[in-house]
Amino acid sequence: MKFECINLLNEIRKNSRSSLTGLAYRTDTPLSTVYKRVCKLEDTGLISRHVALIDFAKIGYPFKVGIFVSVKKRKDFEEYIKEFGNLNTLLKLSGDYDYYVDLLFRNMNEYQDFEETMKSSNLVKKHKLHFIADLRQEKFQVTTDD
Repeated sequence: MKFECINLLNEIRKNSRSSLTGLAYRTDTPLSTVYKRVCKLEDTGLISRHVALIDFAKIGYPFKVGIFVSVKKRKDFEEYIKEFGNLNTLLKLSGDYDYYVDLLFRNMNEYQDFEETMKSSNLVKKHKLHFIADLRQEKFQVTTDD
């Protein structure tokens, strides 16, 4: 990947809502070139969407829970968990666990209700719970291979 695109990608990662003019200024690239490169990055799928990082605690979801899950039937679990309203992220894993599930809750009672429902659904073989505190998020900078 060319150096110019890498700079552009890093600027977009800092703030995906930046104007094209702002991106052009910060990357020292002509506006028309920035426009063409952003379109190409989107068309090729390198940029798949633009999202905001939200402080969920400030909107009433202070409990962020990460669960490693080993399941009996992948398809049944995926259908079940994808319909769950508190789901933030679902990742398929290799190794000892099948999935990593990132969930948000207003309080511990909500989490306990979820855990009881999950256990009674008979979809899960084992799981391991972790409470999560975001310390740093989405800061990776793309670099050249040179």
